Parts: sequence; C-alpha cells; structure tokens
Amino acid sequence: MLAPEFLPVWGGVGTYIVELVRHLPKDIEVHVVTPMREGFGKEKISTSDYDFSKYFGSNVHVHFVCKASDTFFYNAKFQYACQKYVPKLVKEERIDLIHSHTAHMPDLLLQFKRLDVPIVTTIHTTIQGQRHGTKSSGMSFWSLEFSEKLTYLAFPFLRLAETVYFSKERYYITVSKWMKEQILKQYPKIDSSSISVIYNSVDTERFSPGRRGSQPERDIILFTGRLIAAKGIRYLVEAMPKVLREYPDALFIFIGAGNSLPYRRRLGELGIPEKNFMFLGYLKESSELVEYYRASSVFVAPTLYENLPIRVLEAMACGVPVVASNVCAIPEAIDNGVNGILIQPSSIDELADAICRLLGDSSLRRKMGDNARKTVVEKFDWNVNAVKTAEVYQQILDSFYL
Repeated sequence: MLAPEFLPVWGGVGTYIVELVRHLPKDIEVHVVTPMREGFGKEKISTSDYDFSKYFGSNVHVHFVCKASDTFFYNAKFQYACQKYVPKLVKEERIDLIHSHTAHMPDLLLQFKRLDVPIVTTIHTTIQGQRHGTKSSGMSFWSLEFSEKLTYLAFPFLRLAETVYFSKERYYITVSKWMKEQILKQYPKIDSSSISVIYNSVDTERFSPGRRGSQPERDIILFTGRLIAAKGIRYLVEAMPKVLREYPDALFIFIGAGNSLPYRRRLGELGIPEKNFMFLGYLKESSELVEYYRASSVFVAPTLYENLPIRVLEAMACGVPVVASNVCAIPEAIDNGVNGILIQPSSIDELADAICRLLGDSSLRRKMGDNARKTVVEKFDWNVNAVKTAEVYQQILDSFYL
C-alpha cells in the first residue's frame, strides 16, 4: 500500500487508506509504504504521536521511507523514495500486488521499473479536477492554501505527469461511478474493464448516531475538511448572515487543518460576532469528530469539486442531514429531499435557504438523518467494501498470472 497520506489523517485520501487497511481481511498481509509526517503548516501533529498498534492488527507492517513536512513538495520526495525502496521490498517480502493512489501518483517513477507484480491505483481525483475546483472558488491567489497555490502554478507540468501516468497499463479502482466516467472521457485509451468501482466508505460502527435525548441549546451547523478553496468554504461564510438573521443563536463550527485567516477576515468584514463561529483546526482522534457530528443540527459541504467526500458519508452515518453541492459524485450518495438536500454550487442563497429549512423543521431533520444513515449502511460501509476490494485484488492476481 503506497500511502502518500496516512497518520495523521489530513485529507480524504489518508482517511481512505487508513480505513481500508484497517478493514481488509486479516489473512491479507499489508505492507504500508509512507512518509513520516513531521507536522504541516500550523498543525503540530506528527506521525510519531500515534500508537499504530491501536489502529492496526499484526497483519499490517508500516515502512517509513522519507519525511514530510508540507502538503506539496513531499510528493516528489515520496515518489523518489518509492522508486528506490519498493523494488527491494517486493523481493524481500514477496509482495503480490501494489496498491497506489492518485492524484498523488506515488508510483510515477516506480512504473518505469520492472517489478513483475500488478499495480492497482485508486483514483480519488485528478489534477485537472483540482484546478477546476480552485478556479471556481473565486478566491484570490494569495488566499489559497499552500498546496493549491503550487498546484495552480505547476499545472502544466503536473498535467503532463498525469497523462504519462495514465498511459501506462495498470488496473484501477474509482470510488464513484462518476469518476470512472470522467477518466474514460479524459483518457479514452484506458480499457473500461480495467476499472472497478468501489465506493468511498465509512466505519458505520464508529460513525453512528448518538442517543436521542434533549436537544442542544444551540443549533450547530458543521463543516469538516481541509480549509481549501475548492471545498467552497467562502460560500458558506457568505451565507452565514442570512442564516443568522433567522437563527441569531446558531453556531457555525469549522473543523479541519489549514489557514482560517482569509475566512476569519471575511467574517469580520461581514460583522459576524465571534460567538457565532468557531475554527477548531485539526482533531487528532476520530472519536472527537464523531461527537461533533452527533451534536450538529446540519452538516454542510458546499464543495465546488470533490469526488465522493468521505466527510459527507461520515455525517450521514451519524444521522445528520446534509446540505451539499450537486456536483461530481455527491448525487450518488444523496437523493435530494430524501436523505439530504442538494444545492447548486456557489449559490449563497440556496445554501442559506437549505440550512434554514432544516433548522426550522426538526421532524424533517430527523427523517433525512434516518434515511441518510440507512443509505450509508446499505452502500458505503467499509465492512462490505473492503471485502469487495480484496476480491478485486484476487481478480487482478488471477488475470495477471494467467
């Protein structure tokens, strides 16, 4: 498992990898190749802060091959480290299959080595998609997060690298039907039969509704995820005055790593009192995150480009009604008006109206939350989808060694 993100989890790819490794059948020996993260930005959390035995069984072995202290340049160092380290690991541990992830492309250099083992890549996003999301945000270049700035500047080079990456024969997993369609449109030479669709998933035992009792004193509107422009945080900030006119005691909570300064500055310009918002930064333990989901009245994901956000599935698993943009693969999880509300991306009025609609109708919140939980249990549970991933591994091995 080539893991450009691992512990600490700071993005959807890291969440996916950690949870997949945790839920794969225990008779699969997993070797995780990853950087040792030494914190990122203002977040001081590092890989050394974690007890790996708490997260994984004896079938999981973690190999640290380089260090990472940023959210962009480390990818190149990790690609180089994989090219040097993985061939030896394949021989010494008799590795049968390599699982990679993109848009990080950790095996970009490795694919030019003769390994004699198949590679399967989970496609989480594309460079082109990331740039589209950043441009759609309407935020100034200087307000962007560090990795967004550099992805924007290096786009021609990264796009070329991605084209080379997808030109090599390999197997693929996409975490949504939408992403499979997008890849086949962008790279028509890829054989459709080489792509398996296995949805992003959550641990539905950990992410579950709390006991129903007395309602919180305040309505809580929750956003989780990295504070990057592509997630549409700007539009949530702009929608807050309209919501607060109807619900002046509402509390907006933002959880996730990143620079909150541009959003705090705009909140000040809008005259939003500090009592109505909190930026909590990175939460180390998922148990903390679960408690915030459970305490929330509404979860919001006003994203501009994002495949199938795990954070949306986490909220749904906790029985929280979700307001999300009608983009990418989100409609594969949310049935508008049944288990959540879909809005047009960048529509401040639609976002505010949807939040107010849910805050004003507790029975609707409960109904949508119950339906959301049911949807995740039926379609997006790691206990099911990790087994499907293992089955894809076996199919690949059977095909490769014929």
